[in-house]
Amino acid sequence: MFLITGCGGGGDAVHRVPVAGTVKMDGQPLESAEVSLYAEGEARVSTTDKDGCFQIPGGAQALKYMVVVSKFEGVGTVKLDSAAGMDAGQLQAMQMADGSGKTASAIAKQLVPEKYSSREKSELTVVVPLEGTQSADFDLKSN
Repeated sequence: MFLITGCGGGGDAVHRVPVAGTVKMDGQPLESAEVSLYAEGEARVSTTDKDGCFQIPGGAQALKYMVVVSKFEGVGTVKLDSAAGMDAGQLQAMQMADGSGKTASAIAKQLVPEKYSSREKSELTVVVPLEGTQSADFDLKSN
């Protein structure tokens, strides 16, 4: 009688299924938004294309997920100077940075309301069924 043992690990594999959908804001596709799915012990991320479509790379487990959607956009530059209430130390540091006494710094603005873009406050969920889904669709409202 022979006893064969091994370390195949086949029983420990995580089963993931396809997950795809679209994200719209006020009925319009939300391009270049990050879509994050969170469940206990599982986090998956994707980015929307020009049509607001996303597909989770490698799929996701069949679970209920909290969904976070975020999109940042630069809104130009801000000139910082003494009229803006900067103290002497801050002005000196900025002068050393570019020699002009004024520094331009890029500002990023979150375009998605906090009720969708905050992991602590998101109201979005999706239940991924055992067969996966191609309709994880979200139509967000800007106000």
